[in-house]
Amino acid sequence: MKFYHWTTKENREKIKSEWKLRWVRDAPSRCTYLAVDKNEAKQYGDIVLEVEYNPRENGRYNNYQNWCWQVRVYEPIPIENIKEI
Repeated sequence: MKFYHWTTKENREKIKSEWKLRWVRDAPSRCTYLAVDKNEAKQYGDIVLEVEYNPRENGRYNNYQNWCWQVRVYEPIPIENIKEI
């Protein structure tokens, strides 16, 4: 499934250097947020990443629901599943 993650230029560089998308160490919630809609993601950051992620296979601890506008993901997402748009 395609989801969208908003980020800053600084965090984009961290994602590239670590080769994965994961929660930011300073974030209070310790999770990565993925939006279902690209336009929704654009409201939260300068850079939008398209993320291939299957919440039913990958995340025992995510909060995915068919009707929800965003998903919280607690495990790292490999960089090969991420594309800047």
